[in-house]
Amino acid sequence: MEDVPIATIIMHIFLLLLFAKALGGLFERFKMPKLIGEILAGLIFVNLLLFFGPLSNLLDFHLDTGAGPYTLTFFHILGEIGIIFLLFAVGLETKFSDMMKVGKTASYIAILGVAIPFVGGIMFMFHELVTFNMALLIGAALFGTSTAVGVECLRHLDAMNTNEAKLIVSATIIDDILCLALLGVIIGAIKPGATTMSIVINAVIVAAFVLFMFLFISRIKSLAERRKRLHIKLKEKRRKNSEEPDPDVPAKRMSEFSALGLAVIVCLGLAAVSVNIGLAAIIGAFLAGMIFAEFRDTLPVEHNFNAIIYFILPFFFIWVGLEVHLTKGMIDILPLFIEVLAVAVITKYVAGYIGAKMGKLSNDSAHLIGVSFIPRGEVGIIVASIGLTSMVFTQDVFNVVILMALITSIMTPPLVAHAYRKMEKNRSAVIGDIFIEDHGDLYE
Repeated sequence: MEDVPIATIIMHIFLLLLFAKALGGLFERFKMPKLIGEILAGLIFVNLLLFFGPLSNLLDFHLDTGAGPYTLTFFHILGEIGIIFLLFAVGLETKFSDMMKVGKTASYIAILGVAIPFVGGIMFMFHELVTFNMALLIGAALFGTSTAVGVECLRHLDAMNTNEAKLIVSATIIDDILCLALLGVIIGAIKPGATTMSIVINAVIVAAFVLFMFLFISRIKSLAERRKRLHIKLKEKRRKNSEEPDPDVPAKRMSEFSALGLAVIVCLGLAAVSVNIGLAAIIGAFLAGMIFAEFRDTLPVEHNFNAIIYFILPFFFIWVGLEVHLTKGMIDILPLFIEVLAVAVITKYVAGYIGAKMGKLSNDSAHLIGVSFIPRGEVGIIVASIGLTSMVFTQDVFNVVILMALITSIMTPPLVAHAYRKMEKNRSAVIGDIFIEDHGDLYE
């Protein structure tokens, strides 16, 4: 690795983080996912260097050196830590007790939302530019849903109290579990020298690890409840016995930082266990988050953890953007990109729509749920990064998957807004017709 002055490294961090935050904030202002702006920051930056050599020399930012470019490796490591912390934060929102309460309709949506897109991705194995292992990862990139994009759109529309929004959130819980478990099996299948026996063994390891963690989480749920009751009793006792106006403030602050340190250790520890048994680090991080979700009331870590993610997660999206090299060869893969994009949109929409109809929802509600599940966002991007670092994806296929994730995230907000307004309009019209039928004599 080349010897780069620390001053240069700090300058690179400053420039890329500033550019990423600026573009991310711009997209957020227009109610778009900020991750799109952060990826575009890296994409624009790296392609400026590719097409303007003097700029690369000026910034001392070299992409192709015999000693190995420190820059991409450095941002990749930061980004991997960021994505581990992101999945921990997702786990914090997924209580085991909530997972056990989801209804049949949410289960239908989640299961179909994984199965149909995955099958659609596998069909690319018949494409001349795609190998079987590539098709497996394309399927994995398609079955993951960035529901945060659709949910954020509904939040802007003040629609989070609707039945449809609650179904989307519930389906996400099951979707995340299924996606991560299946991704663990796929990662084992694409390893060099993988055999049928090794794939089966890896699948058993995945199932055993996930089931063990679920059993462990279900056991500590009762401990979390006891800790919560004890915390309430101690808090009340402290208030009665102390003359201070709010004696709980300093203690609470200490507990938050102590819990944060414990959360980081558990998160990285389970991520390390996952990697060393052949799974993805994000699986262990997600399950670690689920553990702390049960202790949310007595071990508050979410606020401080979000501050860490706010700083470090953009480096993952910056690295992804840095890896997207736009060349003249992009024209040759345009047909593949259009096909992947079409399959991505159609399969997720169909899965969401059919799942909603199986739950006996109206056509308008099913349409809203269908379009809400279209974006791939960070999920597809994570899979693309796995494909590139494992050398399963070529540069062209990596570009295709990244662009698919970006386009589906960009197109979703207007689709969700239109579907929701149409649903509300039709619902209001139906209510109006019923009112007229019941009270038509008032107008005569």
